[in-house]
Amino acid sequence: MKNLRASLRLFFAALLSVSTWAMIKRTFWVALMNAIWVNMTLLGLTFDVPLIRDRDASLDRVVAGNQFNILRWEIAALGAKAMHELITPQHGMTDADQVAFVRETMKLTHDLDVLTAEIDKIYIAPDIKDAESASQPLRQRRTELQGQLHARQLLCEAIFQEQIESIVREEGFGLGGQILPPLRFRFTGLPDVMIISRRDKIERIDQRTLVAGLTVEDRLRLEQNVDRQFDVSSLITPIGGLGAYPTMLPQTASIRFAIEVAAHEWAHNYFVWRLAPIALNYGNDSTSRVINETSAVIFEREISKRVLTKYYPDVLGQAPRTESQVSSAKNQAWELGIGGDEAGRNSGLSTQHSDLRSAKGLGVARAEAQTKFDFNREMRVTRLRADELLAEGKIVEAEQYMEERRAIFVRNGYQIRKLNQAYFAFYGAYNAEPGGSATAGRDPIGPAVQRLRQQSANLGDFMHRVSQVRGLSDLP
Repeated sequence: MKNLRASLRLFFAALLSVSTWAMIKRTFWVALMNAIWVNMTLLGLTFDVPLIRDRDASLDRVVAGNQFNILRWEIAALGAKAMHELITPQHGMTDADQVAFVRETMKLTHDLDVLTAEIDKIYIAPDIKDAESASQPLRQRRTELQGQLHARQLLCEAIFQEQIESIVREEGFGLGGQILPPLRFRFTGLPDVMIISRRDKIERIDQRTLVAGLTVEDRLRLEQNVDRQFDVSSLITPIGGLGAYPTMLPQTASIRFAIEVAAHEWAHNYFVWRLAPIALNYGNDSTSRVINETSAVIFEREISKRVLTKYYPDVLGQAPRTESQVSSAKNQAWELGIGGDEAGRNSGLSTQHSDLRSAKGLGVARAEAQTKFDFNREMRVTRLRADELLAEGKIVEAEQYMEERRAIFVRNGYQIRKLNQAYFAFYGAYNAEPGGSATAGRDPIGPAVQRLRQQSANLGDFMHRVSQVRGLSDLP
């Protein structure tokens, strides 16, 4: 493994040293080669042909027709990126012009969200008999805004990419001045993910990426079929980004959100490029997964703060999201049909759901503004007690307890659809809060990763050290 890793690094170093910037100007072809390599690695790890009796094969049959086609999406995304990288119009703009362009694009996105909400209201209103006619002017304006955003999307993405890369480069990640893998993403509709956990222990053992737009009935049906056939705990939930190549980001009007998710997903791609054990074992080892995700959150927070300080200082004044806000906002958003992780990431403002209202025009009251209910405390209590019951072999009792606790969260304004082993296995993996995430219980991995960051000279040193970690015993 070490020889392979060293060979790959030498390969990329040789590519970049052939003709200095004359070669670097064609960076996209390096990115393309890297993308092919990344996806071959991931495909080799994830899509080995299993025996017909294996859970993987049976699970694929259960969700057949509902899986997301990542390969088709990547071909289209790489094609669009390739054409834009040949002309790089952002290089003819000043930093001030680039910032202004991004702000105007985000404003157009916000305007589109508000307009879409107005159209939804017309179709919902019981006293409007001909909603199609009543909404016609608004729908025409919506089409115009969609066209404007489509024309601006690639340039907006390119500006964001170079702004984030400039900070990543300052942290020592560049090789000959080039970030590897190059940070590339696309604003796009995101798939959902089915998380599968053991029943006797909170531990993610599998997952499937599903098409977006499944109805609540479809989700429940798939979850029940999987739970019954494999004796597991499952949950279908939205995601806020996907570390494909290019990275998938949801369309958003939030500058902070876009930067955070782009940085977070690049951290995952960085670990893959480094052939880090926590990347190679991500799919089959829960410890590697938690280390990977927690490190990505730490990276995201530090990089996004510096990008905002340099380019968007007014946005920096908005409080960053916390993990309890991610969980609560995701679940409230899911029930209302709003993109879950976007809701969570945008919920760091003092009016937590202001971005939800602007995004979809659906008023969601901030639960904690109305009650003294402490989400973090109550969720931590729930996780700890569920762990105790499962450790005693009381699986049914643990599941009954989690359902009873879910009802308490719902009564206090947190519309959690399912609270089960899979819920904790998914949300508990993001364990970067001081003292540990509420959904992680007594899991020692997150605090250990945080200690490693404290002991590292800088962010680049931290990520380099994490890429060499093989398990909990390698952490301080």
